[in-house]
Amino acid sequence: MDRKTKIFCLVSGADRVNTYVVACLKTGRAVIIDPAGDLQQVLRTLESERLEPVMILNTHGHGDHVAGNRDLKEMLAIPTAMHRADDEFFKDPQLRREFERILGHRCPDPVDRPLEDREKISLGGTEIEVIHTPGHTPGSVCFLCAGNLFTGDTLFVGAVGRTDLPGGSLEQLLTSLENRLITLPAETIVWPGHDYGDTPTSTIGREMQENPYITDFLLAE
Repeated sequence: MDRKTKIFCLVSGADRVNTYVVACLKTGRAVIIDPAGDLQQVLRTLESERLEPVMILNTHGHGDHVAGNRDLKEMLAIPTAMHRADDEFFKDPQLRREFERILGHRCPDPVDRPLEDREKISLGGTEIEVIHTPGHTPGSVCFLCAGNLFTGDTLFVGAVGRTDLPGGSLEQLLTSLENRLITLPAETIVWPGHDYGDTPTSTIGREMQENPYITDFLLAE
């Protein structure tokens, strides 16, 4: 673990989403990434570690990853943030009904802070960079913080997120992997949105060696 941040992975909800609390060790300021089912875990972590929550970040707008947005926002009085493309995409009433039917989760409310690619969010002693990685959804992003990459459903350990839902595109996702993620340092730690692999976390270097979506689609001669 780097000396700038402390990371807590809280697994909750029927879909076993990885909710992350990412804290700056210098200031104690923290963000919550993809709040899912059990918000009490989040509240207990913030209290026990004496952290100051400043924002809710979403890697994308699928209902399992935004399930706790509304309640947590009210509890903590902090803003929500998501990439502008997903914030706009999930406002369509017909699309919302379709997603709620397919996934069984409520779609996100409009966020307080639409995010842009390469935008940086300050935590005082460190910062989080927004990396737009469309493919799983139009506004999917990864969050890069002090050598840690929170990938949501863009990149799993040994796999990638599904692209068969409305707004998904395998071609876009592969382009995101090629141009935005595998260009990062090999030692970058991958913190995925679900624990679907043989280990809970990985590195960009390991994924370049073992993930078939990278080795077979992008690096094959």
